Amino acid sequence: MAIIKESSKPGGRDAVTINPPTNPFDGSTQSWRPLPVGSSQSTYPVGETLQTVHHGASIPPPNLLSRASQSPATLHTSSSTLTTRAAANSASNINFRSIQPLPSIPASKNIQPFPSSANNSPSQPSIPPYPANLTPRPSELRPHCPAKDRLAQWVPHPDILQKLGMLAAPDLQDRVKSVVIQGWSEQTRASYGAGLLVYHVFCDSRNISEQERAPAGTNLISMFISILSGLYSGRTIHGYIYGVRAWHTVNGLPWALHEDQISTMLKGATKLAPPNTKQDRRQPVTVEIITAIGRTLTLNEPFDAAFFACLTTVFYSAARVGEFTLRRLNAFNPAEHITPAHVRDDTDRNGFHMTVFSLPRTKSSQNGEEVNWARQSGPTDLLTAFKNHLEVNSPPIDGPLFAYKKDRTHRPLT
Repeated sequence: MAIIKESSKPGGRDAVTINPPTNPFDGSTQSWRPLPVGSSQSTYPVGETLQTVHHGASIPPPNLLSRASQSPATLHTSSSTLTTRAAANSASNINFRSIQPLPSIPASKNIQPFPSSANNSPSQPSIPPYPANLTPRPSELRPHCPAKDRLAQWVPHPDILQKLGMLAAPDLQDRVKSVVIQGWSEQTRASYGAGLLVYHVFCDSRNISEQERAPAGTNLISMFISILSGLYSGRTIHGYIYGVRAWHTVNGLPWALHEDQISTMLKGATKLAPPNTKQDRRQPVTVEIITAIGRTLTLNEPFDAAFFACLTTVFYSAARVGEFTLRRLNAFNPAEHITPAHVRDDTDRNGFHMTVFSLPRTKSSQNGEEVNWARQSGPTDLLTAFKNHLEVNSPPIDGPLFAYKKDRTHRPLT
């Protein structure tokens, strides 16, 4: 886990790291490379035909800015025939890279979030362009939007919805979609949106028509997994598949795959993960480690005071770092993030004093939950650290709990 101190300079930040963060979307992969020696690198099942994928072949990538390169035959063929032909003829050399979830902007006009999930930030960041190697073909079905909004704003081809009888009562369909979207946290939607982008770039690279992308068939998803295998960790590939499945769920499309085949392929993809995606086991954070960190801090300095108070609070309350910090400096939302107003003193059933933190929302509970800690002895006493933070930083009662003074204002830990 890591608490990051944002610098006042553009793009600058200093990190005080306990353990390096583990994020399946961090890092990058090089251009297409073969699978590990000894693996079945040259053949993958596609329907009834085995196709050879030449990973090292120098084949130009498809034109991602135009649909002119599509063959007319790809628009009116069966799923298995189309996928097999596209895999055989268009084994492009796209350099799939891990991507970061894009910044948040308001949802589309058609899919309005509920008031409780609205971001009250006065200014919203602009949407950065797609990574050069993960740029989908322009399509009215997939407007350029933040990753967290793709599940809602990216839609299947209208012919598919009409065939399934899903175009009636569009106002109710929008309402249904709005309710379904609320079933996932913003972070989860962003992760699923990242996988959805990779899926459509994959389909673009093989000229898969819009009508064949959803509902996705076993052959298509199997090819998708095979292309990612050897480039990503098994966890990341699982996440990408879950993203495509979530997109089906949002749009009311069936997700009917050959479960045994997909499950087995995902296990194989995990075994084929490159070494640089696997992290060594680390020692757990202990009181001794926190004590050593404390010795390096100047606790009358605003950032150090906030950091040490947050560290000890997360440790002794057995909470997630993200439940006490923000993902971005401008991401504060009092309906989702803890403030000083959410802290109270209480006593347990044995009469012992404790401090209770009412988290408005957690990863596992959209309605929030309470965590608490009690005073400890020694240099890691969190009551001392917490009181010191309040005295040094005086965070606003309706602002982020662990905000520190910076340039005549308060800045949250991220």
